[in-house]
Amino acid sequence: MQQTQTPSRQSALKTAGSVVALTLCLAFGSVQAADTGPRAHAEGKYDAATSTYVVVEGDDLFAIGQRFKVSVDALKAANNLTSDVVKTGEKLKIASGDAHAGAHSSSHKVSAKTTCEEFLGLDESFQPEAVSWAVAYDAEGDPVAESVDVEGIETVIPFVIEECKKAPKETFWQKVKAEMKKL
Repeated sequence: MQQTQTPSRQSALKTAGSVVALTLCLAFGSVQAADTGPRAHAEGKYDAATSTYVVVEGDDLFAIGQRFKVSVDALKAANNLTSDVVKTGEKLKIASGDAHAGAHSSSHKVSAKTTCEEFLGLDESFQPEAVSWAVAYDAEGDPVAESVDVEGIETVIPFVIEECKKAPKETFWQKVKAEMKKL
């Protein structure tokens, strides 16, 4: 049964779909750091083209890490730092993909060939992004949805995980498509 949606709800869904699509492009295209924007004690400028952040007075690695969703250890490793001290004006490389460090390689990209086993190996916080990609794109990586049903994705994730555990060598993408059809 299809619900009739008001124009404002349709607009909100299109906006949400656009946000998800943009997020996916960043996550799977050039894998850049997730800049959550200036916040207290991490108000410096970030250059997305070079993935560098300029330290401002009052910054510390913890606050910078929170802004970009990377660990202090990842920041230290990316910048060859031996201490937690940073100086005003210092340029820090923000390690792309490190929000999920240890769970998967930053060069790993979810595709239609990704196996269930590979999907299950992803950090739990990254799995919803992978499912969103599978819902929004076809096997060739072309967009298939103008908007994405975020609630549907959240609902289907546990079923995809369950089905992938049963058949780890099968493609994750096909499991997602099959589970979304059941909704």
